Amino acid sequence: MTASMAFYADGNTTIRLSQYGTTRTPILTLDGEDHSLTVSAFARVPIADHLTFARDLTAACADYVKALETYAAAQADSEKERNEES
Repeated sequence: MTASMAFYADGNTTIRLSQYGTTRTPILTLDGEDHSLTVSAFARVPIADHLTFARDLTAACADYVKALETYAAAQADSEKERNEES
């Protein structure tokens, strides 16, 4: 099965982690206006696969933050240059 989706985060988006100790798996939820994304583990998939996915997601999120910081810095530099030219 393949699927595709887009989740557009803004200042009103909330990120929530529900933890249940050792009684059940945690649930990660991103809530935005009129949409949400939930990540959770199901018993039909081995926990090792869930852990692999979670680690890959963590690495991709860390890379996303780095790329976004690079982009933001470039935008700030461009704005500063435009202001100095004025």
